[in-house]
Amino acid sequence: MLISLVDVPMGKHIKANALDLELGMPRELGGKGDKTNPEELFAAGYGACFQSAMNATAKGMGLTMPERAQDSIVDTTVNLVGDMKNLDLGLKVSMTVKVRGMSKEELQKVVDEAKKVCPYSRATQGNISTDIKVEVMQ
Repeated sequence: MLISLVDVPMGKHIKANALDLELGMPRELGGKGDKTNPEELFAAGYGACFQSAMNATAKGMGLTMPERAQDSIVDTTVNLVGDMKNLDLGLKVSMTVKVRGMSKEELQKVVDEAKKVCPYSRATQGNISTDIKVEVMQ
């Protein structure tokens, strides 16, 4: 996959296949907060990848994930942490996995297995603080 990142006045422009957007700085870092920032892109990628890993691992465990999007949600938040003044920054990921039609124990097993196979989880293991909570939707 080819991704182009081009400097433009007051920001960056990213283009890759169907992705075409301008990046901006979040409000917390002095930006306007009116454009997508890299942390949001990371959250979207990680959440989507984790959802796919859950679907794959559930199938291998003999469990069925819900087909409707509203019945299986991975809310992912990525925050910058550390010392902004010295630019000693890292990332912290908070994820809430919400699924309808499974017990909490089944969902936790699926999440535990998904952590082992999700490329984002594997790449960030030991590098990024990640907290994953599970909720069963009624």
